[in-house]
Amino acid sequence: MSSAAETIKDRLGIVEVVSSYIKIDKSGGNYKGRCPFHHEKTPSFFVSPARNSYYCFGCGQKGDIFTFVQEFEKVDFIGALKILAEKAGVELQQFKNENKGENDRLRSILDASTKFYEQNLHAPKNAKAIQYLHERGLTDKTIQDWRIGYAENEWRRLHDFLLTKNVGQIDMEKVGLIKKSEKEGARVDSVYDRFRARIMFPLFDPSSRVIGYSGRIFGVPDEDGPKYLNSPDTVLFNKSETLYGYHKAKDGIREWRYTILVEGQMDLLMCHQSGFTNTVATSGTSLTNQHLEKLQKLSDNLLIVFDADNAGVRATVKAWVSLALPMGMDVKVASLPKGDDPASLLKKDKSSFTNSIKDKKHIIIYLTDYLCGKGLSKDELMKEIRKEVVPLIALIKSVIESSSFISKVSIRTDIYESDLRKEVEEVRMRIISGENINDTDESTSDSKNSNTKDTHPLSGQKNIKEGSLIHDIVLRRVGALLVWFKNSNRDVSGVLEKISHILPESDFIYFKHSTENSPEELLFEAEVLFDGSKHIEKDMDDLLYELEERSLKHRLSETMMELGLAEKKHDTAKAEELIKICQEISLKLSGLNKRKDG
Repeated sequence: MSSAAETIKDRLGIVEVVSSYIKIDKSGGNYKGRCPFHHEKTPSFFVSPARNSYYCFGCGQKGDIFTFVQEFEKVDFIGALKILAEKAGVELQQFKNENKGENDRLRSILDASTKFYEQNLHAPKNAKAIQYLHERGLTDKTIQDWRIGYAENEWRRLHDFLLTKNVGQIDMEKVGLIKKSEKEGARVDSVYDRFRARIMFPLFDPSSRVIGYSGRIFGVPDEDGPKYLNSPDTVLFNKSETLYGYHKAKDGIREWRYTILVEGQMDLLMCHQSGFTNTVATSGTSLTNQHLEKLQKLSDNLLIVFDADNAGVRATVKAWVSLALPMGMDVKVASLPKGDDPASLLKKDKSSFTNSIKDKKHIIIYLTDYLCGKGLSKDELMKEIRKEVVPLIALIKSVIESSSFISKVSIRTDIYESDLRKEVEEVRMRIISGENINDTDESTSDSKNSNTKDTHPLSGQKNIKEGSLIHDIVLRRVGALLVWFKNSNRDVSGVLEKISHILPESDFIYFKHSTENSPEELLFEAEVLFDGSKHIEKDMDDLLYELEERSLKHRLSETMMELGLAEKKHDTAKAEELIKICQEISLKLSGLNKRKDG
């Protein structure tokens, strides 16, 4: 480990670092809280001051202050070093030659390019570009803080500048600054600047390093190219993970406990300039699950600010909401006056923008009130509610919360609550069967392709069907206690035999393999959960009972779902077979309860 890292570790403890990101509470000699690396309701994330490390019994994430910041902020080691150095008050100048690698070289190229663009913006011949930014409401300080620049309308101006800095074309292409000519007859080595005649908005990683750009066309007619042009995905920049302004907004989101989401650079910049420092923007790219997961680590509360009378914007918001609601996020909207976006409204009337935020409503209530205010007939209103509101209620996983919204919508629309509930359940069945309830939502395709990291020995999805009990926290605790028994030289053959009768064969094999190959993590979990217990055998018996009960209930739930689909398809033979299976499982549950009571 570098001397820089050692110095930082001497000054910062694991509890101090983790508690600055998430809420953790004292639990014996450790601290616990909800894991920031996967969605959970019951805290399974433990921090050990003695070990100066953390461990999540839900997803398997573990490490020290550096790995925590790397995973939370999605940065490399150098990025984590920079963030923690600032927190610890450690000067990194003395460590500037440490840990240099290819990514650092590529970042230095982007830093040089950003300085080049900044200088261009302030050149007298480009005065109109900075005048445009001033007219949009940006101050010189904002322009400087966000490192806004200008790419002149020249084919190879940046390329030639970087050559004087001994930057090769291969590296220029790696970071998306140049493109190879595709014109017929062009030389093999013919290249040109990707960004020309554009105001340049640098895109940053969480530790404030430039990783790419979004360029707005300026100085030539709009028809000469797309209004906004973004960097391509590179080794440094991934559009599915990068939110404009996140590097500056993360502290504001933690402080305000909610995120403001807008669309576009100018909206974001004017929000931050006006003090709304918890704002992020999609920057012309589709919102993805990765974006929302990053925000959810900081807060479950999301506020979308938009012009409700703009049909295109309204469709975009609907797509965003369709991703956020199934994740358990609380999504509210603030509607702006007709024709205004956040940037234009903040420029002319900050108080009006502030009032719009104060008047925010949950998206379901907002859409219901919006539709009720359109003067529609009852039949038309029912049709619109079915189209716009019902699918959103169906996306909410909490039964209590969705029932509450059904009641509120019923009161506002005079639609029978029973009818709304039936509509919601029908949409839920379509979702369960895999039907896309929002064919126009491009961003949902991004979420389907996203990969969720899951490394815990008893929660891996490899070779295990989704929804398997291998994901259950009870099974993890059985595994932890089993390892503790082994560590205490107890005979575990009887326990293993009981588990083999409860779990499907494939799950049992995987469970046994996991306990044999990851004993250290499971032993640590057992120490946290059962240390000091005077009735350890009873603890195991209770866990095995609960495991069997959950296993049976899980099978019953799956079979009931299959039964519903069979009945919907009028498959009588299949339905009768499934009814018998349900009856058998119910009998087993009844017998289990009698054994427990006896």
